[in-house]
Amino acid sequence: MIDDYLKVNSLEDLTPAIELYNTLIGLGRYDDAGKFFHERLDYATLYRLSANRQRVELLELLFPDGLDQLPRLSSQGYQRFILHALAQGYGLSEQPGRAATLYCRSNTIASEMKDNRNLSVGLYNLSDALRLSGALCESESAASRALVITRKQDDRFHEADCLYSLGLMLAARGLANESRSVLQRALCMFRAQSNSQLEGVGNSYLAQRALWYGEFAGALSFANRAWKLAHVRSLERDFICAARAQGEAALGLNDFATADERLHHALTRARMVNLAEEELPALVALAELRRRQGDAKAARELLDDVWEAAERGPYPLIHADACSVLAQIEWDEGNQAKAVEAATKAYQLAWCDGPPFAYHWGLEKARKHLRELGADEPLMPPFDETKFEPMPEVEIDPEDEFHAGDGKSFEL
Repeated sequence: MIDDYLKVNSLEDLTPAIELYNTLIGLGRYDDAGKFFHERLDYATLYRLSANRQRVELLELLFPDGLDQLPRLSSQGYQRFILHALAQGYGLSEQPGRAATLYCRSNTIASEMKDNRNLSVGLYNLSDALRLSGALCESESAASRALVITRKQDDRFHEADCLYSLGLMLAARGLANESRSVLQRALCMFRAQSNSQLEGVGNSYLAQRALWYGEFAGALSFANRAWKLAHVRSLERDFICAARAQGEAALGLNDFATADERLHHALTRARMVNLAEEELPALVALAELRRRQGDAKAARELLDDVWEAAERGPYPLIHADACSVLAQIEWDEGNQAKAVEAATKAYQLAWCDGPPFAYHWGLEKARKHLRELGADEPLMPPFDETKFEPMPEVEIDPEDEFHAGDGKSFEL
């Protein structure tokens, strides 16, 4: 068996470990199996290979009484870990909504145990799952709660991770200065820790933010840096995120050949590991590429691969982007009624909790389509703050050695 997960290159390398794990399960030795997964299979399946489908299959074996019950482990700490690990598997394989539920259960145990370190990790992972599934207010609240905890513990590593989650959330809401400062603060913190792998993740996040703002040259620079840093530890998800961002940036710069190659590269790798949160935006970007190339049929076929998974996830932000591309395809072909229908659905999906907790970029695209089509915006319920707990108060960019300010002086 391979001890160092960074030396694992394929699932075949994990065969002996998986066989032993299954043997322990078959013998009813669930405590031993849970510990073995933690020590030998966790990092390899999650980080090195992004083998999310296989991860879920293995972890579900620890729930012989059903997934609505706790895993059959005697240690409360290991019960928390397995719930969290399974949530990660679901969150990265088409089911962020289901992941959020499991994160909440894991976080409840961490809170009961007064395990603030793992509670903060669970909260910022919960934030990511909630953002993907459109619960934007709760997503920001979870990331802010995690940030409060890490600051009290003076935990710079996990503070930076919290800031990544919060920064991407703020960027999705369209908060320019705040999202830039938060993401760049986190990046500076990981640089200070000489953590090149997570520096690369930060560059991918900054690339995504730049893509939303239409800053395509900047997005490409960030994405290229992320691609270079992905080679430091060769984690599969890092390569996929960077390649997809490179492709979208190239598309924004009208470099169709590069966009085609990079987006297909990302799509192929994402499909191999069932990484839906990257597969779906790659499909949407490729559909837009084909539309611009005048191949509406190919564009529609690419979008056909999005609808079911986007609905099932759910992935309303990505779903909204796909509907906006469809609206433009319909409008290009003179199908005004269908264009209005698609733009209206994009608007409804992007609404999320309602402004200010809406997917800003999806909402703006939908508004533009509806305005150009001479159609009214649909009536939607306003944000109701009484449905949510008060947002935790936390200073996102304190004036210390990592203070990013407006971020204008930031250099790659």
